[in-house]
Amino acid sequence: MRIAIPAEDGKIFSPFTEAKAFTLYNLDGNTVVSSVTIPSFGGSEEDLARLLRSARADVVICGGVTAAARRALGELGIAVYPGFGGKCDDAAAAFASGAFSHAHDCASCTENCGEGGCHHDHGAGGCYY
Repeated sequence: MRIAIPAEDGKIFSPFTEAKAFTLYNLDGNTVVSSVTIPSFGGSEEDLARLLRSARADVVICGGVTAAARRALGELGIAVYPGFGGKCDDAAAAFASGAFSHAHDCASCTENCGEGGCHHDHGAGGCYY
């Protein structure tokens, strides 16, 4: 399995569509075994989704993400876990170990959310834009 995280200076970069790089984590069972950072070269939601598919990403862990990006990733079979902040390494290790299985779904928020993702912090595992 391979996890992709939009990254800047080792932290989860948000919003997803403005990421200039992605850190890719390779998992073996419940362990992160390697990582590499690749440039994104910008582009549309579909361009970013195609980049991550070509990089063999299975999962994206991110902060804010648009509905269009979620749709583009989903159409290529990439699962999206939005609403996270903090260090990329910590998020990848937590996912690998099964410490979280589903992030807060920003689409269920009722305050100031929508295409740009959630704009308020719901705490650990919640929306973090």
